[in-house]
Amino acid sequence: MKRNHKALALLGLFLLSAAAGFAAGPKQAVLNFWYWDQNGEEVYKQLIAEFEKANPNIKINMAITPWSSYWTKLQTALPSGSGPDVFWLNHPNAVTYIPTGLLRSLEPSAAKIGFDNFDKGFYEPYAKDGKRYGVPLFYDSIVLFYNKALFDKAGLKYPTAAWTWKEYFEAAQKLTVKSGGKTVQYGTLVDSDPQSGAPNFIYQNGGEIFSKDRMKCVIDSPESREAVQAQLDLMYKYGYAPTIQEVRESNAANMFQTGLVAMMPDISANLKQYAEVLGKDLGVAPMAKQKRSASVYHNLAYVASAKTRYPEEADTFLAFLASKRHAELLAKVWTPCFKGGTEIYFKEYGWLDCRYISEAMTYGHPLPISGKNAGQVYRILTNELGKIYMNPQVGGSLAELERTINAEIAK
Repeated sequence: MKRNHKALALLGLFLLSAAAGFAAGPKQAVLNFWYWDQNGEEVYKQLIAEFEKANPNIKINMAITPWSSYWTKLQTALPSGSGPDVFWLNHPNAVTYIPTGLLRSLEPSAAKIGFDNFDKGFYEPYAKDGKRYGVPLFYDSIVLFYNKALFDKAGLKYPTAAWTWKEYFEAAQKLTVKSGGKTVQYGTLVDSDPQSGAPNFIYQNGGEIFSKDRMKCVIDSPESREAVQAQLDLMYKYGYAPTIQEVRESNAANMFQTGLVAMMPDISANLKQYAEVLGKDLGVAPMAKQKRSASVYHNLAYVASAKTRYPEEADTFLAFLASKRHAELLAKVWTPCFKGGTEIYFKEYGWLDCRYISEAMTYGHPLPISGKNAGQVYRILTNELGKIYMNPQVGGSLAELERTINAEIAK
């Protein structure tokens, strides 16, 4: 019988291709994961490696997008479906994004994810109309970081929970060092940021940013004006703190880490970074109080795109990100929202007095967020406070800020 060599050759190639396909195993689902904080890179590499080993059919592409460009890229990529499948989201932008339908509801996978492992206060900011859209990630509060070596050199006692603005100002004065008419060490640092800066002092002095229903800005009050002016005086009247312009040029974290600033309020999420640089010289204390104790707190969440091509795999990844193992690894950097995560974090940083991070939650105020157009309002608040802190007198600037924000809420 005459053989068809061409047909046999083609059959052979088909069988080889099929065998190669079987050898390669099932096709992988590729999930793009976005976040913005470089401090978490090593932790996420380990988390992803463990997840991929347990789920060989899912590959995670991790992308660190800096805060400065994160929201712009997300705003463009998410509607087109070309953005991340799973990503970090904060509360101001959750208020904006959830109503758009761009986020995937996690209710169908609620049991798989295990929301019972989180306090309601952590996932409610990422819920609407009874549907949850976010897996709580980590929380932070504003604390006072200080350099013990500089306090020791100045012969000062370390900050305590009993400190008021009076003790804070006095310490800032004694920790400010001049040489040859130039300041070579500042006692403290002033921040206009709506999370780590201005609102903390406004709340401490009895002021508010928004009404209880968050539908009206009420920042223009005697208490708020007094609080902002006190911070402006630290920079422009007394010179105990670098100006906002100087901070922008040199970076607040760098100024603290190099000893140019002796103490500064900041988000607790930066503790790992400061601990690595200052070591045993790092101290953590509560913010000084005035009319009341107050500290801004906030938590982030993992969310999924409604346009993901792999919804089941995305939910599997989110379930892992809601697990105790995730909390154990995350505690190397941040305070996990997972129940028991705080204790894991405290053990990780047992050589530091971290209890103030969680204690601040008991008297804390949520991140100041409007009930409508929150993302844009938060950007306005950030930008305008930055401008206000560029001048030595508060004047009528808070009244103008209040009008601007209320006009945006009313749109």
